Amino acid sequence: MQPPDREPPAWPPPQPALATTTGAPARSSGSAVKGGIGALLLGLLAKGKGLLVMLKALPFAKVLLTGGSMAASVLLYAMNGGFPFALGLVLMIFVHEMGHGIAMKRAGIEAGWPVFIPFFGAMIAMKGRPTHPRIEADVAYAGPVAGTGAALFVAALGLWLHSPFFLGLAYTGFFLNLFNMTPLGFLDGGRIARVLSRKASIVGAIIMGGLCLMSPSPQLVIIAAMGLMHAFQRNNADLELVTEADRRTWAFRYFGLCGFLGLALMLTHQLTKSHGW
Repeated sequence: MQPPDREPPAWPPPQPALATTTGAPARSSGSAVKGGIGALLLGLLAKGKGLLVMLKALPFAKVLLTGGSMAASVLLYAMNGGFPFALGLVLMIFVHEMGHGIAMKRAGIEAGWPVFIPFFGAMIAMKGRPTHPRIEADVAYAGPVAGTGAALFVAALGLWLHSPFFLGLAYTGFFLNLFNMTPLGFLDGGRIARVLSRKASIVGAIIMGGLCLMSPSPQLVIIAAMGLMHAFQRNNADLELVTEADRRTWAFRYFGLCGFLGLALMLTHQLTKSHGW
């Protein structure tokens, strides 16, 4: 969705998702229209990079850009899910992006401010290039870890309050982060899995194709197409730096987080179903 010097967006569920009493995302009849709005905003953002550079030079522009794009996302998500759900969703995405930002700082890479794209998630600029694929994987991994932590916090609130709303919101958060672990292109999983194998994008393309067939939406098709282009245009010469020890470590971390998120999805769904919350 953006050049290699930007972190991938934390992508919302295809329709977008709404918190329901079953803990599962609900479908929206206006998803195509809203997906088109998101696609238009994404296109304007891609075409307006020069404008963004000028805006960032103005005092407080970074704060206004992040705050304004957050507010726009909340308002648009609230059209279907209501204000509480929209606010919770955007805050979880913000935590996900801040995970990337903190990891960049730790790696000595200057990080920009998060920019939200309604119905696509958010992105954060990476003002520099990682010197090793392992560092890039660290930065990519930090987003889903932080996002998973935010979803766990929301799930804990749901259990404490016996609230189907918070459990449904947590389910959406777990789904977002698991989707981002898809091993394709600019998604977090694509940047992590390339450390495991040069052919990881093939698996990611199969997964993304299946998702497009099961739940077609404008956002999903656009992300899939751009992810494929990014995956097959990227120069993988730096993967020569990856050792067998790196591959083993990242296999454990990658599949461990994917497994945990899958289990969390199942448990939040079962809790709302079995207890009737």
